[in-house]
Amino acid sequence: MNNLQLFIVLLGGYNKGDLLESHNLYIGVGTDLELMKPYMKKFWPAATHIDAYMMLNHVDGFDIAVKEGTPRGNGYPMLVIGNIGYYKEGHFTEFHKLMPFVLKDENDSIHQKLKRDPDFTEGQSLAEAVRSHLDDKHVVSAFDVDDVINVQKNIPGYVIELTSSEKKKENILSLGYQFTDLKNMKL
Repeated sequence: MNNLQLFIVLLGGYNKGDLLESHNLYIGVGTDLELMKPYMKKFWPAATHIDAYMMLNHVDGFDIAVKEGTPRGNGYPMLVIGNIGYYKEGHFTEFHKLMPFVLKDENDSIHQKLKRDPDFTEGQSLAEAVRSHLDDKHVVSAFDVDDVINVQKNIPGYVIELTSSEKKKENILSLGYQFTDLKNMKL
C-alpha cells in the first residue's frame, strides 16, 4: 500500500538582516511531517518553524495520489498552488492566502478559479477559514495572484496522479506555530 502523502508547508524564519519574519513554501512527499524536517531545513536554511501545513487528498473534483516515478504526458490536469496577495483598507501590510486548485487543460482560467472562491471575490467578506490571522471580518479591497506554483515540478522523483472523483477525500489543514526546533537544526 502506498502511504506517500503530499505536504504543502508554510515555513517561517529569518534571513540574516531581516527585520520581519519571512515565509517560504515547501512542497514535499513523505509519510510523516516530522521525518521531513531535515529536507525543509535544507530547502530553506532560514526556516525556524512551521506556520501551517496541508496534506492534500482532494482538490477541485480530483483525488490526489502520489507515487514514485517520472511524470508523463502534457502535464494536465495540473495541481497548482496560488499565492494570492491582497490589501485591506487601513492595514499597513499585505495579506496572503495559499489556495490549491487544478487546471484541467491549457485553456482553464486561473481568474475563473479565483472568482468561485468566496474569500477572494473582490468586495466580499473573508470567510471563517482565514480568520485565525485576523481580529474581525474585513472587506477585501484588492487582490492579485502573486505566484502560481506547479506542484509537480517541485517534487522530482514523484508523480502526482489526479483522478476525477465526486466523492471528496478529506484534506488536512494544520495552523499554528510548530516545529520550532528547525531554528537550531544543523544542515
